[in-house]
Amino acid sequence: MTSLGRMRELVRQLAHREIDLVLDAGGQDGAFGRALRRRGYRGRIVSFEPFGGARAPVRRVAARDVDWHVLPYALGDRDRAWVRRLDGVWEDVVAPGERVLLQVDSAPELPQVLAGAGEFGRDLALVRSGVSHGAVLA
Repeated sequence: MTSLGRMRELVRQLAHREIDLVLDAGGQDGAFGRALRRRGYRGRIVSFEPFGGARAPVRRVAARDVDWHVLPYALGDRDRAWVRRLDGVWEDVVAPGERVLLQVDSAPELPQVLAGAGEFGRDLALVRSGVSHGAVLA
């Protein structure tokens, strides 16, 4: 399946599972969020991207979209400089009743991000990791 086909399928899954919030860990240049928007996803997006320089491209893209926000840190398994646990920011980012997709750019980082979700890990409706392979995990 082509990258385009994978994104169409992902947007279909988001609609089917009634996902209304995408948490994009590793927003980088905003390519994932832009692809979702091009394929019809209209829910909220929150991208996590630390450091000023690397964060600039995703911030520029998100600035044109009222439902897309960029937070200046990464997600991980413990709080430290430029890294936060998802369970520590969950209530600031996720509204009650929202169904959430967690997208983690780098598959090797997935276990740390999930560990940092703590008790909220069970509230993730869908978890996806990897940019090139487009793996979707339930």
